[in-house]
Amino acid sequence: MSVDTLKIYEILSADLSETQAKAITKAINTAIEADTEKKKELLATKEDIANLKVEIASIKAELIKWMFIFWLGQIGMLSGIIFAMLKLYFI
Repeated sequence: MSVDTLKIYEILSADLSETQAKAITKAINTAIEADTEKKKELLATKEDIANLKVEIASIKAELIKWMFIFWLGQIGMLSGIIFAMLKLYFI
């Protein structure tokens, strides 16, 4: 939203003195700038999004690696249990 402070000043100067119109216009402009600065802190830039995508890809790769390690451990453990049971019952 774009605010034309000159137009605000012209409207205010019709009913108020020049000093009052300038003061009110300056106060409005300061409030708008403060609101804009506050919103800038909340908005994500393209760089923020790109960094987030890189971080997600890194975490995804780590997760896949640990999933395979877990699956190999499970397969090793189950095959050990199966071989132990087969040895117990057939020998």
